[in-house]
Amino acid sequence: MARLPHARLWYGLGVVLTVYIIVMCLVPARDVPNLHVSDKIEHAAAFAGLAVWFGGLLPQRRYVWLACALLALGGAIELAQKLMGLGRMADLRDLIADGWGIAFGLTLCALGLRHWAQLVERWWR
Repeated sequence: MARLPHARLWYGLGVVLTVYIIVMCLVPARDVPNLHVSDKIEHAAAFAGLAVWFGGLLPQRRYVWLACALLALGGAIELAQKLMGLGRMADLRDLIADGWGIAFGLTLCALGLRHWAQLVERWWR
């Protein structure tokens, strides 16, 4: 993988994106915008986005680690939803949707989208 001159920026934005997703998953449901799509699609899309984002920053050999870390994040979010008592409930189907999103995102990376950061860096110069 080519060195990214702005790698810290990309990782920092990835952390912001991750925190945003965590917050949206944990605030009371009434405070989350209604996108008029299935909650499972929202979960899959969010985790596919995280997989593509970080998949573009990490070498392919780290994708299994990334998948495990993102799935653990999804599990932690479901556990937090169960424990917080803010009108959210843990749902194994949400975790499964997270897993499908991770698999989809990493598949997109394997098909070439993993070069997104390099392309942006090249365009940025």
